[in-house]
Amino acid sequence: MKRILGYGLLGVLAFLLSLVLLAPAAPVIDRIAARLPGFSVQTVEGLAMEGSARGIQWRGVRIDRLNWNWRASALWTGWLEFQLDANDPELKLSGKAAVNPSRRLRLRDASGRLPLAWLNALAGQPRLPLQGVVEFNLRELFLNNAAGWPQTADGVVRLLDMRITLDRPLSLGDFTVQLTPASPEGVQGAVKDRDGPLALEGALNLLPDGRYRFTGWAAVRGDGNPALRQALSLLGPPGGDGRWALNFSGVLLR
Repeated sequence: MKRILGYGLLGVLAFLLSLVLLAPAAPVIDRIAARLPGFSVQTVEGLAMEGSARGIQWRGVRIDRLNWNWRASALWTGWLEFQLDANDPELKLSGKAAVNPSRRLRLRDASGRLPLAWLNALAGQPRLPLQGVVEFNLRELFLNNAAGWPQTADGVVRLLDMRITLDRPLSLGDFTVQLTPASPEGVQGAVKDRDGPLALEGALNLLPDGRYRFTGWAAVRGDGNPALRQALSLLGPPGGDGRWALNFSGVLLR
């Protein structure tokens, strides 16, 4: 009797799993759209476990095509994980995105490239006067399931062709941010310029509740570039070494 009951339960589980695996992707995308105001998709193809979507739009950002594929092996570790690949003239993304029963979000082995303006828009900061390109290579990233801020991260982010866009564009150069997990939680970032117009070095600390602090210094590289020197003068006079001390803290907006 126990063996019959066991086979029966196994059959029920296999049936339920087959329903999930064979479920069309469109109803799932519709549920996501209902929870995210302004989210829309032109066309959806395939199944919830393996499919693609075209013409995704949210917060002013548009992705031409997104493909996903369920990774069954991740279930043994308690995660529902998908391989994601986005293809767009301005956005490149490849990585493994997962969620666990406590709704914690994880991104692994992720790399990509996107305009900084897109990242600002997704973070709810579309008017931030900075432009450039963000390249990232992340071994692991965990997100706060309530607000979406990073809980911990490990990888490298490169900020390329950074520019201030106020009265006129002002070139800053390229920068590297080395991300490592903080203890007990949060993200540490070591920021360094790459020999551009703005010399910059500092340390970033970000907590899961959105609180952040950045400390370091900035300077104008070389004797020229009076426009950049004038912009930095808004921080006050530089020190005797020609550097401006930086110490910013606050809370990121949702």
